[in-house]
Amino acid sequence: MNAESASLPAVEAAAEPKRGTLERLFDTAATLFRDKGYAATTTREMAATLGIQQASLYYHITSKEDLFYQLCVSSLTHLHSDVESAVHEVHEPLGRICTLIRVHLQTLLVHQCRHVIMLTELRALSNAHHAEVLALRKKYARLVESVLEEGQAAGVVRRDVPSKYLYLALLNVLNWAVLWFRREQELPADRLAGLFTPIYLHGAVASPARESPVPPDLTAQRRRPAAKASRTATPEQSTSERMLRSAAALFSKKGYSATSLREIAALLRIQKASLYYHIAGKEDLLFEICSASLRQIRRDVEAAIQTVAGPLERTRALVRSHIESMLRDQDQHTVTLSEMRALSEERLAQVISLRDAYEDLVRSVLEQGQEAGVLRRDIPVKYLSLHLLGMLNRVEVWYRADGPLMPAQIGDLLAVIFLTGAAAVPGD
Repeated sequence: MNAESASLPAVEAAAEPKRGTLERLFDTAATLFRDKGYAATTTREMAATLGIQQASLYYHITSKEDLFYQLCVSSLTHLHSDVESAVHEVHEPLGRICTLIRVHLQTLLVHQCRHVIMLTELRALSNAHHAEVLALRKKYARLVESVLEEGQAAGVVRRDVPSKYLYLALLNVLNWAVLWFRREQELPADRLAGLFTPIYLHGAVASPARESPVPPDLTAQRRRPAAKASRTATPEQSTSERMLRSAAALFSKKGYSATSLREIAALLRIQKASLYYHIAGKEDLLFEICSASLRQIRRDVEAAIQTVAGPLERTRALVRSHIESMLRDQDQHTVTLSEMRALSEERLAQVISLRDAYEDLVRSVLEQGQEAGVLRRDIPVKYLSLHLLGMLNRVEVWYRADGPLMPAQIGDLLAVIFLTGAAAVPGD
């Protein structure tokens, strides 16, 4: 044994405690970031939670941002490695997709809190770190898309929908799970994957022989958004509306905790003191944004489904109107989904009640479809609903107003994917 090989065990022994401490630090930081927000969490709190001196943290990290960056890189690298290794062991195209879904969910839910804060706090990173993390996410997305493209090439995955939208729909569903999954209440990850896989692959339509709806024309030229109808409003209502929209834009871009009332006032071109004529504090704005966005999407969806007959068409109308309503007020919905945790306990309970009421509406539409025999009944409506809401709500993360598709096109496309699945129609 030479001197170099004799030194290896000592190096590994020294590295393992450091790695273990870093893992504990990742978990502690993720929990604090989730509960308090990244901007409001200090390294002093992390050290106190770990039971160590604040100075000891800097043996492992250079700053709070460095910690968050390392957490993101580590989590995304593990996800890519786990999924890539698993799918490469399977040679049948549909089997590879099933494996991808199962391993993705399992890996995410092992370190659920870390992935939650990556979904909700990534904007807190500096430009350079943010770009590096996005590059890792794109690398993983490319892996997922390549698995679906292989299925299309083999003729077992539908080819009338571009692989880009198939993989976005799938990642929407899978990544949304980290936000609602409760370990003590839900099925284990492998059983959850067993429910989501047939919904995605075979669709929500009961009969596999049903003719697949035709996807929307994705080559249609984008139109400029129609001018909003003018509303008769008092100056006070107009100012309140402008205030909510300005606050939503800043909360969406910077995060609630990192945004000050001074910045909101500057955006409105008024004095900070003038804000207090309308609100008592910054939380009032967040509460109004969350409440208004949830009430509006429910009104829009209720109006849409009342105009059509038949449970299948009602489901399609629900999907389209949900997307159009959400993307019309994209900042408000982004804030609602990512920042409601910053509300006081009483106000958070009120917002959750509004969210639950909307989700009850979605479940009722799907239940009607099951009772009518047009939606599959081998999947509990709870998981059909969670699957659908994940597919829809995560669109706000990647949608761009100057992108290739209009909201209505995205809604119609996701309705096709949900109702008929990603598997090719026999004889296609």
